Amino acid sequence: MHLTGEHIEAILGRPREAMAPLTLAGAFAGKRVLVTGAGGSIGRALALRLAGLGCARLSLLDNSDHNLIDTLDALSEAQARGKTGLRGPQIVDVLCDVRERGRLTRAFQAERPDVVIHAAALKHVHFGDRHPAESVLTNLVGVSNAVEALRETGGGRFVLVSTDKAASPVSVMGATKRLAELYVRSVDAEGGAVRANAVRFGNVFGTRGSVVPLFAGQIAAGGPVRITHRDMERYFMLLDEAVDLLLRAASRAPETAGESPILLMEMGRPIKIEDMARRMIAVLAPGQDIEIVFTGLREGEKLTEQLSDEHETLLSSGDDGLWRIQPVAAGGRVNARVIADLETAARGASDTVVRQRLFGALDDALGRLTEAAG
Repeated sequence: MHLTGEHIEAILGRPREAMAPLTLAGAFAGKRVLVTGAGGSIGRALALRLAGLGCARLSLLDNSDHNLIDTLDALSEAQARGKTGLRGPQIVDVLCDVRERGRLTRAFQAERPDVVIHAAALKHVHFGDRHPAESVLTNLVGVSNAVEALRETGGGRFVLVSTDKAASPVSVMGATKRLAELYVRSVDAEGGAVRANAVRFGNVFGTRGSVVPLFAGQIAAGGPVRITHRDMERYFMLLDEAVDLLLRAASRAPETAGESPILLMEMGRPIKIEDMARRMIAVLAPGQDIEIVFTGLREGEKLTEQLSDEHETLLSSGDDGLWRIQPVAAGGRVNARVIADLETAARGASDTVVRQRLFGALDDALGRLTEAAG
């Protein structure tokens, strides 16, 4: 079942976000850009956009050969249709796991990127709560490994893909992402060779594993459509909006050390998942009686998400359609030692201990932020 742009806007309940025109001419020209998680939906869409922006070298890194090949095939098809401006050996595939520090550093030494967009992550909330050690190793240790690899190869711009689940986190996934954000801010505050910032996404419409393709498949099968809770709601953004946000973050000129904000786009009001399901049924199976059933909340899930919390200030730029999230005070830094301690736990302790130490580290960081604000 194919969803047109008109269908998507009807399901989303809002038009595409009209951010200020994105001026990227020259922003990536001649640059060596590396994308982690390049085999995922966001990584693939990002690679397709970057391929036409005049990069000197586009390095696509993923730990899945299948997913990485899919991205390379998508690039080849786009080139065959004349959709990109990049050719041949300037696109490099890097089969590597961000959790392996030595291997990742060697990969960075070979690619020597000027810009790293870090999309590699474990993203399913309920699975993160079932497997906290794996979430820590990918979502925290993987970030630290990539930052340090970039530092060791001369530095550059580092952009972290984060999530609204990092605001007032209750899930393991949200906690790892919030600590990763705090770590990235700490790196930027050093004012060294690595300038780092982060973007917060809502749910990205139609990406693999999201509710849209899941519901579409259930509707095609005649139902039922399964929703965890009647009151569940989420913020949503389109895939091209997510890519625009990342490219804006990656092309920003360095700011004063420690002042790089977390960037966020206006996503309108959160959407009730039941309403989205009913709109999809109306679009994809008009006139059919498709049942909706409610299955109950899963581990780590909240009924609704928020974009920022009491430890942060949410500011509108007023000129480019973006919001900026700043901490309420300086402090709450997360250094490499905090992540190293969590890595030790993740590689050797029980899931219960890993979860306790993860939320303990987060409480400590946010507590110091609150003390600084007071």
